[in-house]
Amino acid sequence: MTAETETRTDTEQQVTFEQVGAVLIARLNRPEKLNALSAGISSGMHELVRRLNSGETGARAAIVTGEGRAFCAGGDVTTFPTSNQPGVRRGGPYSRPHPERSIARAMHSCDVPIIGAINGYAVGAGFGLALSTDLRIAADDAVFQVAQIKRGLVADMSTGPLLREALGNQRALELMLSGRRIDATEALALGLVLKVVPRDRLMEEALALATAIAEGPPHGMAASKHVVYMGGDHDLEQADAFVSLSVAGLFKTDDAAEGVLAFRERREPRFTGR
Repeated sequence: MTAETETRTDTEQQVTFEQVGAVLIARLNRPEKLNALSAGISSGMHELVRRLNSGETGARAAIVTGEGRAFCAGGDVTTFPTSNQPGVRRGGPYSRPHPERSIARAMHSCDVPIIGAINGYAVGAGFGLALSTDLRIAADDAVFQVAQIKRGLVADMSTGPLLREALGNQRALELMLSGRRIDATEALALGLVLKVVPRDRLMEEALALATAIAEGPPHGMAASKHVVYMGGDHDLEQADAFVSLSVAGLFKTDDAAEGVLAFRERREPRFTGR
């Protein structure tokens, strides 16, 4: 980092912000939980978009990355139910998702390009978060996975439509139905990331790309983003509503409870269809 760097730190923040010249860096800051998604991280991503769109920072490009050894390890499984007996919390009733709560739609509608610097695990909802960025550079230790299927659930965080857009139906479904992990090399071959670099050079490479992009015309870049995503937000809205409704029901199944229990016991789940 340079002398121009301004760092804002707050031990209570689950996303921290740092500005380097015209680039705003947002770091997911729950390293002890492998940056598992939380209300604080979700709020931090919306705060990133707010800062970028307001122009208050003067940033013309942004980077999203994770502190520690993971980008984002998905939902915090420690909060998931492992039983479907009466009285076990399964979350609230279904309510239609509001557009302002969608991280993918917020990032896509942002006027400023957002680069994902993917370090380590980007699994489950973390995969969706990675796909929500406009451009992605992966560390050579990055791992991607639609992990929700292993918990008896369905991919959330707009992962389904974003994968379909990137890979087409067949490839997207293969990853969503198998739940297999792919490494950075395969992610590059599939076109999910722009490049793969050694872990110790990830932020250097991401910052170089972001700095180069930041030299472009802000209005032209904003228009470029909007034309690429034009029409796609309607698909994301429909998918978010369907997934939210589906998860509300899937959490009540024995398979969902078994998926979470198997994860905690470090074994493969035994699904029964109940």
